[in-house]
Amino acid sequence: MSTFTATGARTAGPGTTSAPGRPRRRRQTSSTSFDALFDRPVEGQTFDELIVGVWEDLSAHRTVTCPVCQSAAMRPRYGAGQGAVGGRCGDCGSVLG
Repeated sequence: MSTFTATGARTAGPGTTSAPGRPRRRRQTSSTSFDALFDRPVEGQTFDELIVGVWEDLSAHRTVTCPVCQSAAMRPRYGAGQGAVGGRCGDCGSVLG
């Protein structure tokens, strides 16, 4: 590859830097590969299981633990009918539904 400068054409050779005076850096990777992160068994609930559990308790008109702040202050929120349409945390204000 050749570039044109004010003083003439210059050919880029091996070891060319991306900016004058700065060596090209190689991206650092961790010793744990991406695939190895997902080979381990999952412990605890998945996000889906957590939200479904909270939603089921709210629709059964029960106060539940907030999935955001972990306080026991998420209460069912009602619409025009008698069924719960979601929940709102009294501590952090998070809304589900």
